[in-house]
Amino acid sequence: MDSVKPLWSLNDPIWFVRLCVSLPNETSVNEATVYYRCRMTYDFLLRWLWYFEYLQARIKVSHPHRVVELTAGRMDPKMRLGKEFVEYRRATLLKSRSRKLEEIVSTPFNDDLFGFTSQSVNERISKLRDEITALERGEITFPVLQDYVNNIKQWIK
Repeated sequence: MDSVKPLWSLNDPIWFVRLCVSLPNETSVNEATVYYRCRMTYDFLLRWLWYFEYLQARIKVSHPHRVVELTAGRMDPKMRLGKEFVEYRRATLLKSRSRKLEEIVSTPFNDDLFGFTSQSVNERISKLRDEITALERGEITFPVLQDYVNNIKQWIK
């Protein structure tokens, strides 16, 4: 008889907690994420849930006219966050920018009388080369999904 392996376990670090603050009239739009932590085990989340509820209450006391929402749940284990996301995104952008540069360089174009077409193509080529060198140097030129946010001191008086 084959043993069936579950997709996930309670011991997997796939749980997160998030504290968000929003205005009372716009509860669907978060004004700020005050606290976010991911990749926790279920046991850890349950042991510290009282503390997250305490933080929610402290923020609510400091800002009584705002909506403070505590969300705890399971995240997608395949989601890339932090350094893992930066490495993956940098590799993807390097490939796509290199491919786009090769496509622009290899495509012939008809230049106009004043040279505007060649000027715009040369500008696009130089812009792509600058982006590629910035990515190779390790600069982060794209938005990064954070795996830990802690702005509690700004919201608690």
